[in-house]
Amino acid sequence: MDPATQQPMRTWKQGDPDMPEEFRQMLVKLLLDEHLENNGNTEYRKILAKIADAGLRYAPHGRAMEIETEIVRQEVHHGKICEDLLRGLGADPNCTKPIKQYAFHIPFDDWIDLAWFHALIDRVGLYVGVEWTGSPYEPLAVVSPGLEADEEFHTKSGFMHLREICNTPEGKAAAQERLQKWWTAALDMFGKSSSVNSPVYVKWGIKQHSNEELRQKYVAEALPEIRKLGLQPADNLLNRRFL
Repeated sequence: MDPATQQPMRTWKQGDPDMPEEFRQMLVKLLLDEHLENNGNTEYRKILAKIADAGLRYAPHGRAMEIETEIVRQEVHHGKICEDLLRGLGADPNCTKPIKQYAFHIPFDDWIDLAWFHALIDRVGLYVGVEWTGSPYEPLAVVSPGLEADEEFHTKSGFMHLREICNTPEGKAAAQERLQKWWTAALDMFGKSSSVNSPVYVKWGIKQHSNEELRQKYVAEALPEIRKLGLQPADNLLNRRFL
C-alpha cells in the first residue's frame, strides 16, 4: 500500500485537540530539527549574518546590493514564520541547534560563491515550499505560497548574478570551476534516499515526495538553467555524502 494512503488525509488547524500526536511531533521535528529557518535558533542568525556580510561585501554594484538586502529581509521573515509555527504547535523555537546541512558552512570566498549559493542552495528551499503547498496542517499550507515565491526570487537572483559573471571568459571559467562544489552540496541537502523519516512525512502528507524523488526533480529542472549559462553540468555523484 502507498504510505500516503495509510492515514486519511484531512486538515488540522492550530490547536486542534484531535490532531494525532505523531503528526504534531513530525511537524515539530521538521521545523525545529531539519528546517533551517528559525529566528529562535542562534545558529540560524549566524548563517543570516554570513549571507548578509558576503552580499554587501562582494556585490559588484548597487543594484546587486539591493537584491542581497531583500533576500536577507525575506530570510528573516521566513525565520519569524517558523517561530510562529513552532509556538502554534506547542514547541519552544528558542534554541541553539547546529545547522546540519554542510552547504551553509561552505565559505563565501567571493561574489561567485554567493551567486552559486543563491542559484543552487536557495533553489532547494523552493522545493520545500512546493512540498508544503496543500499541507494538511492549515497554518503551513497558508504560508507555503509566499515561501515558495521568495525562494524562487532567490534562485532567479543567483542565476541573474551568474549571467553577469559569465559575460567574460574569466568569469565563465571561474563559475564553471565553482559549480561542482555547490552542485554536490545542493544534492546532498535532500538527505539520504534511505531516510527512515521520509516515508513518515509522506504518510502524513507533510511531504509529498521522498528525498530521492525530490532530488531527481531538482536535477531535471536545474540542469537546463545551468546549460543556459553556457556551462557544462557537474558530476551528480562526485564527493557526495548522502545518496
